[in-house]
Amino acid sequence: MPLFAVAVALAASYMVFRSATAESVYPFEKAVRFFRTSIVSRIAGAFRGAEARAENARLKRQVMSLAVLVDDVDRLEKENARLRGLLDFKARVPGRWIAAGVLSRGGGAVGNQGMLRIDRGSLAGVRKDAIVAVPEGLVGKVASVTAHTAEVLLLTDQRLNVSCVVEMPGAKVYGVLSGGTDDRISVKYMTSEADGKGVGSRVLTSGLGGVFPPGFVVGDYIGDGAVASRVDFSSLEEVLVLE
Repeated sequence: MPLFAVAVALAASYMVFRSATAESVYPFEKAVRFFRTSIVSRIAGAFRGAEARAENARLKRQVMSLAVLVDDVDRLEKENARLRGLLDFKARVPGRWIAAGVLSRGGGAVGNQGMLRIDRGSLAGVRKDAIVAVPEGLVGKVASVTAHTAEVLLLTDQRLNVSCVVEMPGAKVYGVLSGGTDDRISVKYMTSEADGKGVGSRVLTSGLGGVFPPGFVVGDYIGDGAVASRVDFSSLEEVLVLE
């Protein structure tokens, strides 16, 4: 057989073999492509989903941490403002004032919301019947003292009667504070004149009776024998005791 014919025959055989081989591996190639495009992409998607969930959880933790930080900053700002108010009050109002922290509401008698127990006693200079106040106004007076603690009878307790005056425009009306709630103090012996021009007027201690000095703020007269207290008795944390 001529050499040229042999070469042509070999080339033809190679083409046939190549074509047959290509057809024979097609199913495997298709399977590989399906695995690559379907299975592998799903696995990659699962990993991406896991990474996204982990990132989402991390971001949520950061948001929660920032929220806690903001709350702490807000709490510290309020605490600093309260302490600055106590210091300003001590500097503004004559007398030696003893700062005391509130231990509990109710004092030694369980459920007695008219009492406040504080962490200063006779060793710190606190005495019975001493005036207790905060920058917003009058709180009450010391009812009993131990070496390290004292119990304060609050202005909201009916056992405490305090002479007061409503500073109306061009006139003054006197009365007696006697019990109430954390935000509303009752007034006895108030004349009807106060329910006219007196509504919205400031109420102060009058000094009558000799127990409470004059000029301590109590609240604002709201009519019908009631005063809106400027002191939030439900959230007291520190008070000042006049030595």
